[in-house]
Amino acid sequence: MMTFGAMLLAACENAKNDTIDNLIYINEASSAKTKEVTMQDGTTRTSVTIRLAKAAEQDVTAELAMDASVLESYNKKNETNYKMPSEENISFPKTVTIKAGSVSAEPIDIDIQSFETEGATYAIPLSIKAVSGIEKAESSSNFMVVLVKALKQPVPAFNYYNAMQAAPLEDWGMNLPNYTLEWWCKMSGFSVNNQAIINSGGGGIELYIRFGDLVYSSGGRYVYNFLQVKTMGSQFDTGDPTSGNGLEADVWYHFAVTYDAATGTSLLYKNGTQIASLVSSVGTPMVIDRLQMISSGSAYFKDECEMCQVRLWKVTRSANQIRKGMYSEVEYTNPDLILYIPMNDGEGATTLRDVTGNGHDVKIGNLESSGGNSSDVTWETYTFAVSYTHLTLPT
Repeated sequence: MMTFGAMLLAACENAKNDTIDNLIYINEASSAKTKEVTMQDGTTRTSVTIRLAKAAEQDVTAELAMDASVLESYNKKNETNYKMPSEENISFPKTVTIKAGSVSAEPIDIDIQSFETEGATYAIPLSIKAVSGIEKAESSSNFMVVLVKALKQPVPAFNYYNAMQAAPLEDWGMNLPNYTLEWWCKMSGFSVNNQAIINSGGGGIELYIRFGDLVYSSGGRYVYNFLQVKTMGSQFDTGDPTSGNGLEADVWYHFAVTYDAATGTSLLYKNGTQIASLVSSVGTPMVIDRLQMISSGSAYFKDECEMCQVRLWKVTRSANQIRKGMYSEVEYTNPDLILYIPMNDGEGATTLRDVTGNGHDVKIGNLESSGGNSSDVTWETYTFAVSYTHLTLPT
């Protein structure tokens, strides 16, 4: 089998067909152009290795740097929007030396100090710059370290007396040919039907999302451990709980609903996987006149609901986009966001911020005038990690 160094030498000839004698490259870039690193609190360390195609008779010194032009080129080619972190948060040796007679330097440590991302994804565009006496392997002299920030946040637990509506309280007047609504939630139980967690719109095109309905029964009794979406004059759900599709209490789920008026198709996703669809009249836009949550009142909302990362988009997000965004924040200023309410405001908060700047903040309990201490919620911190099928334990 031909070694990488030999392949480089065989592949890299100049216009005069003179073979290049040796090449320097980033070892990790020879097999992939990126690697993901999950940022931890404090300092996160990763490493890369600088190599030669073959040993040199003299020391070889290379200069390393973060190169904004490399990041710009990568984003354009891959339709990404990674941002370059500040140099004050990233540290690594700016020079590396491969000793005479060796093909490799010692691994270079890259230290990443945690920083606030505001939902954006950052990447370190590492590049070999000047080199003493050796040519660079152009295809492997740049490498992207993508920084992934795990979603860890305080989460509020709501009861019926926390019923709320996002601002403004008057009719929003939105007609959306496309939308995506997504959120994380965990129910303490499914004791009654019609525990409504999100609703908007009216008439035949309403968007009314609840746990339970008088649809499925077992042993002569109705069961309510399923999510149902009423919209476009019909309804669809996560599946018959008596046939193995029931939701579990005290388990986190990520849900998303999408709509495309061009085909009249609504899709329902659970944990990043499409599980149901509904086809309605082509060309009918979704009317968004408000956004209410925990809204079915004391008669119907009997259990506790923990919820976070509520996002309303004016586009139909793809399955891949939904899966990729589940376990992290998304960029607050994304122009496709109508609202983004992370619900990470923490103990004592009475208002849940819309971080887009579009003004759809939520005052907890503003739909329940007789609820007394309506803004009193409890908070627990959770980490949402991609390695989990669903989440049950706070960290």
